[in-house]
Amino acid sequence: MLNSICCEKNLLRQAERAYHSHMAYLYLDDSKHHRFGFSLAAFVICEANPSGYLSSVFRERRFNPKEFEYKSSAKMAGDNRLRDLRDAMKYYVGRHCKVAVCVVNGDNRLGPTALRLLSLALTHPSLEGQDHEVFFDEGLFKSPKSAADLAATEAKLARCNFHFEQDSKKHLGIQLADLVAHTCSTILLETLGHVTKKVVLDTPGDSIYDSQEVKLGFEMWAGIRYAFLARNKQLLSDDIDPAMVDVCPWGLFIDESASEQVSEAAMQRFGENYLGCIH
Repeated sequence: MLNSICCEKNLLRQAERAYHSHMAYLYLDDSKHHRFGFSLAAFVICEANPSGYLSSVFRERRFNPKEFEYKSSAKMAGDNRLRDLRDAMKYYVGRHCKVAVCVVNGDNRLGPTALRLLSLALTHPSLEGQDHEVFFDEGLFKSPKSAADLAATEAKLARCNFHFEQDSKKHLGIQLADLVAHTCSTILLETLGHVTKKVVLDTPGDSIYDSQEVKLGFEMWAGIRYAFLARNKQLLSDDIDPAMVDVCPWGLFIDESASEQVSEAAMQRFGENYLGCIH
């Protein structure tokens, strides 16, 4: 999933201009890891409703979108169709979406914490001052009413049209959020030292990375790094790489319930991002 194209300094500014003045479709799903002390929820922020495109992607790979549901937890070894579908969904996220994540301890605070993340994400220049459609997966709040009541207390969310307790088979963007939540959770697990798996890259035409063995978390990060909601650093100095951008607070929120270890790992891995050449 790596490529050898170096990022231009103005890449993020171009992405912000592309999003500016357009209503977005936001989808949220989560990935729970109680054993390791955290749960992570991810927003996928799409420039257009992705359902039509994803339906065609599913059908091209002989999956019925009305019956089949993509789950990142499914075993993919030896299933080329499922792996191909995953790669197609990753490609869509990387080319047409932005992502934002939040981290909590346990899962009781996932829904409220996601609303807090959303209120911060909406201060990003590409999203602020616009109307948005927001879809939450099932099980994140006690009820749709309790979720709506909580959202109504935050002025920054007033222009969002919320859809709580949604079926991901009806709103395929939630399945994109499942993919992103799983990806970012795996990256965080590796940062915490719980994942040590390595993968051999299959990148024909890339003389540096093809057939090279790298850490799974690095491969996942390299494939999603451009999608994080972020901004160029406002203050630059000689010791700051201009290819580094700030993700926090727009694309990352860490709940106070998270342990110090998890908080530090999440900030280390997601708090800022490198958009330059990785060779």
